[in-house]
Amino acid sequence: MRSKGVAIIVALVAIVVVSGIGTLIFTRTVREIRHSGQDQGIVQTLMLARGAANLGGTFLATVGRSELEKIVQRTASSTSRWAYGGNTPGDTPDPVQTASELANVAQEFQGKLDALLCGRNFAPEGLIAQVEVRVYVSDKACAKDLPPGTDLPPGRFVEGYPRTGTGNNVSQTYALPFVMVAEASSGPYRRNIVLQGEYRFTVGRSSFARYALFTNVHTLPNGTDVWFTDRTLFDGPVHTNSHFRFYHKPWFGGEVTSAGCSTPGDTSCRGFTSPGAYFYGEGFVRATQMQPSATRPSYTNRYGTHAPEFTAGVDWNASFIPLPQNNQDQKTAAQSEGLYYSSDILRLRLSRRCVLDATEQEVPCSTPLPPGVKKYQYIEVLACANQSCKKTSSETYRYGEDGLLYQLVRQGNKLTWETATRNGSPIYFNGVIYAEGEIRSLEGPDRANSDDPATAEPALAEFAQITVAAEEDIRITQDLKYETPPCSGAPRRNRDGTVEPALCENLKARNVLGVYSHAGNVLIANSAPKDIHVHATLMSANGVVGVENYNTIPDKGDVYLIGGIIEKYYGAFGTFNPATGKNQTGYGRVFTYDRRFLEGLAPPFFPTTGQERVVSVSVFSYGQREQVY
Repeated sequence: MRSKGVAIIVALVAIVVVSGIGTLIFTRTVREIRHSGQDQGIVQTLMLARGAANLGGTFLATVGRSELEKIVQRTASSTSRWAYGGNTPGDTPDPVQTASELANVAQEFQGKLDALLCGRNFAPEGLIAQVEVRVYVSDKACAKDLPPGTDLPPGRFVEGYPRTGTGNNVSQTYALPFVMVAEASSGPYRRNIVLQGEYRFTVGRSSFARYALFTNVHTLPNGTDVWFTDRTLFDGPVHTNSHFRFYHKPWFGGEVTSAGCSTPGDTSCRGFTSPGAYFYGEGFVRATQMQPSATRPSYTNRYGTHAPEFTAGVDWNASFIPLPQNNQDQKTAAQSEGLYYSSDILRLRLSRRCVLDATEQEVPCSTPLPPGVKKYQYIEVLACANQSCKKTSSETYRYGEDGLLYQLVRQGNKLTWETATRNGSPIYFNGVIYAEGEIRSLEGPDRANSDDPATAEPALAEFAQITVAAEEDIRITQDLKYETPPCSGAPRRNRDGTVEPALCENLKARNVLGVYSHAGNVLIANSAPKDIHVHATLMSANGVVGVENYNTIPDKGDVYLIGGIIEKYYGAFGTFNPATGKNQTGYGRVFTYDRRFLEGLAPPFFPTTGQERVVSVSVFSYGQREQVY
């Protein structure tokens, strides 16, 4: 009996011990579960807050830049030595005046930032969390004071050069200090990230290259109306100093702006200004009377529905932008470190070539280049040697990545490459080729197969940046292709009516070409091949960019353009059968906007608008702290 009693006692003790151990294990497990839940909540809110901070930086570089640019256009001086800081002589603007003017910019910019950020939850869809972003460029954002321990120094000038009045397109960089607060909360857990830094923006004169299409007068030179139709697909900025006309549903992937001038002059509006546009069958409609709104006008009548798609917005009250009154900048640049011709150029050929340095034997250009092979940009010029052009001169130049220009010269019976000089100094080519007269043929290499544009070698090497300018007409007679195009394809309308933009994934490409005629036209020659490919921004200050004899030459396929068109009048490319949509004469248009131009790239010494624009922005963060709540 005694042994049984001891056994019972041992068993009870064992049960108590086991029970205690179980309780201990359970308690610890519960604590670990709770701790794990806390860790998960902290990590989740941390990731959300960091994501919000990244979003804020991206926002400042994209949407914020667009809003800042509008403010800069209104507030930056276009006549003083400094965009901000007055006419102060010397190498820097007055810091006090700069800070004062930038404070006004910051205050206006703050209102735009608040309107876009305050009250929004940036949490991923389906996640029960709150994610907010505030950006301070003044002492309050979203009606909240700056976080404790932070302050905002005054805005400042960073770097740049004063405007000297010589027409040079100088840039100036300014900085707005900012504080960014990114907050994330999920249940009881909160994470707060505070960043301090500078929002730097570079102000420069806007290049005409930024436009996918620019017209001073939106008609043909003979006054014939030009209508944007379903066939119209522009994926970059479009501007006219006069009025647009819309039929059915043209598509615009970039901002659309109109100055609304009834009679555009050379330097200003000579008539009255009436913001609005024409809609087929409705006549002219003032912007204030557009239905259902000025940003999404739509009219349905017996001719169908006329509702242009402005995917990036429209401004019917834009400023009048005069076209250049001369080509002095291009002429001066060509005479300095470029190529200048005092009369007509009969033929100008651009080509990319690779040669063996040791033997000067031309070899295929491959990637990567084999040892001993160098890539060059070639420029071949056949020019008139006198005004009557009874005598001609032939010149061949080339340059490599370093820009040092070489000329092919004859020494006895031998041709050799020698460094090109001017005033005894070597020429580092600035990219400008200029003719006082016309350029009768601008071309790239021949096609191996005349019917296949893919068999034409590049006209511009990957590093080449060239502006071809002339006083009179410039005729493009063959393909002009980049070695590294920035875009592929073209905008196209799907069967359901939606538009698929072109694919532009190579925006770091450096090769760029500008073609500029001041007093004449830029024409696709009637001798040009079928389905010609032109990679360039094309500009005529007093004429058109179009096709020579567009209404009499047979159907020649399409002009495949990667770039943009700037012209005084709208240039015709061909005619088509409205019943079938097929070309009848000339060329059709397959245009792709070079989106690098929107980021500030431009051909060298290409004409500028005189307007100030934000050429680039950068976000510098020099301090960050995190806090768990």
